Amino acid sequence: MDYENNINYWDGRYYAPNVESFIFRFYGRVLKHDFGIDGSNQEKVFDFGCGEGGALNFFHEKGFDVYGVDIAENDINQAKLSLARKTRKEPVGRAHFELIDPHPRANQRYFESIHNGTEWIDVAISIQTLDFLSDTDCEIVLQNIYNQMKPGSVIFASFNGYQMYYRNHGQYIGDGLWHIKFANDRVSYDLNLNFIESKEKLAQKFHMFTPKYMDYYDSSFRNEGSEFRWTFTGTKE
Repeated sequence: MDYENNINYWDGRYYAPNVESFIFRFYGRVLKHDFGIDGSNQEKVFDFGCGEGGALNFFHEKGFDVYGVDIAENDINQAKLSLARKTRKEPVGRAHFELIDPHPRANQRYFESIHNGTEWIDVAISIQTLDFLSDTDCEIVLQNIYNQMKPGSVIFASFNGYQMYYRNHGQYIGDGLWHIKFANDRVSYDLNLNFIESKEKLAQKFHMFTPKYMDYYDSSFRNEGSEFRWTFTGTKE
């Protein structure tokens, strides 16, 4: 799949240094409450599509050992600097973030030099990222993440719902992707995005995991429309 539009979109810096509300609610209401995972054992959190590392900075402050990958070089560089400042150890901050190719490959290992091909992830997150991938590539990424998660580990991820207003400006181009192209007085978008119709389809997307919760979050500003996104919480058994 050609991701040129998406690559161009993420080529600049997407300023987002702060943790989103649904991340710290996931931590308190689900991860800590349901699974007893609170960072006290330095559990390893992996973020696919970490951006500037806002979510990982939050988990780091809770005591977790954090790792993130992204296709955006500017964001990865900023994430490295941000974590280095918090740890006061620049090599740690730099070693825990990797720039990845936009085109995933089967059996791809993240942080191979650190974890040597083991099942090392305790918690995997991916927020507003997997939906930039085709159905085929999303399956590859989820399988790669699954392969590196420990038995009993937890995944929390979001995915665009059909209700999301971007799809109203899109044309279906195949393999789950819609070409979204529109502009208003605030933004100009030329992207390829994936959308999920229902909870049943959400469960199918994450079929390798045992589902725990399938929820959603939504917002609307300036009458632009719904930003509905599904969330999936599951485990590797």
